[in-house]
Amino acid sequence: FVQESLSPSTEGHLAVNRVRTLTAAMGKPQPLLLAAAACCAIGGTAFVAAPSGGAGAPAASLRGAAAAAKAPAEVSGPSGTSTVLASGLLAVSAIVGRRQKHRTVRSAAEEDAKTEKVEVFNPAKEPGVTLPLMYFDPAGFAKMGDRAGFRNLRVSELKHGRIAMMAALGTVIQHNIKFPGFDEVPAGIKALITPPGTYGFIVLLAIAGGMELVVWKQDDDKEPGNFGDPLNFGMYQEEWRNRELNNGRMAMISILGIILAELVSGLDGVEQIWKPIGQLTVE
Repeated sequence: FVQESLSPSTEGHLAVNRVRTLTAAMGKPQPLLLAAAACCAIGGTAFVAAPSGGAGAPAASLRGAAAAAKAPAEVSGPSGTSTVLASGLLAVSAIVGRRQKHRTVRSAAEEDAKTEKVEVFNPAKEPGVTLPLMYFDPAGFAKMGDRAGFRNLRVSELKHGRIAMMAALGTVIQHNIKFPGFDEVPAGIKALITPPGTYGFIVLLAIAGGMELVVWKQDDDKEPGNFGDPLNFGMYQEEWRNRELNNGRMAMISILGIILAELVSGLDGVEQIWKPIGQLTVE
């Protein structure tokens, strides 16, 4: 069989057609592939094969160099050009494919960053939203997105609630139980202005302040009011946190009512319970 050589222009057209077929399969034209194919075609057609025939046929020669007539042709015919073209296409395709993969990964990451939504702080989703009032903030102290401001409000609420619970309990207990040396101190709020009750209140206030500043100092990395669980009750859960908040709110109202009632009636916390309102005398 005699293999017929193709002209350089025909080889170039074949190379471009092969690249177009490959890029069409990839779904998007690649100028880099087209340029590579052209270069490979030019490089492949730089060597041409002499026509095969009888004894009078001239030897293969490099265009423009007759002195190389005695040297054999390095690449002959269409098969040599196709080999060069295929090698070039494989190398360029690998590079382009790697670039497309990186571009796809980067685009996906950018899309995820754009579509990712930042959750806005909502005070209505915090502990303390319970029946019957649910989220109750008619004055609008807690703001949407203001986590730091809400944290300060919650710390103050827990602190005042805990103090109010101890104060309400104290107004009831001091009616029957008194420390030694305080026998003559009256029960109720009058104890604050009657020595030695006044001295005891000053000492109690100093101890409470020292505990708050040193021992029970609020940690910014913990939830408001979380000072640990030294007795290992294991009750720091949302249900018990809601109970503490509700009891603290009730205690703040209770101690306020006890104080106001004592100012009006002159009765301490226990006497207010057992003495009917109808028997109260106006002072």
